[in-house]
Amino acid sequence: MVVLVIVGISLGLVTPNLMKSDEDVLKEESMRLVALMEYAADAASSQGQWLAWRPTAAGYRFLQRDENKNIWQPITTDEVLRERYLPEGLRIGSANNQQATVSTNSLIALSPSGIQSPFQIELTTGKTRRIVRGNILGKVEILNPDLAGAPIL
Repeated sequence: MVVLVIVGISLGLVTPNLMKSDEDVLKEESMRLVALMEYAADAASSQGQWLAWRPTAAGYRFLQRDENKNIWQPITTDEVLRERYLPEGLRIGSANNQQATVSTNSLIALSPSGIQSPFQIELTTGKTRRIVRGNILGKVEILNPDLAGAPIL
């Protein structure tokens, strides 16, 4: 009986630490998006090919420009740039490219020249928000809009 009580107390102390808070999930996904956007921009530049980011109903995906067919096609052969699904409760609040709002039918293009159009992607969960922002030089950072846009990374 004493052993069961000790095990129960131990599990009660450990279990809350194993569950991620909304803030932790938001931070993790924001950091993932920063890394993926930087990787995609580098890939566009090194491959000499236009790539793009597009929100979807459940997350986002990366696309590549097929110049022969003059269309954007989802990237399916690169495990890093595969389609991503956001965790439950997390969503893309808004995204824009040079002050234009990005819908699920539009995209943020990444130039093979290495000079990027500034963009901003808002991730939200509950009342917490983070903004992933990229500048013309390809630097991507996370901002906390609740702290007057203070950079987190």
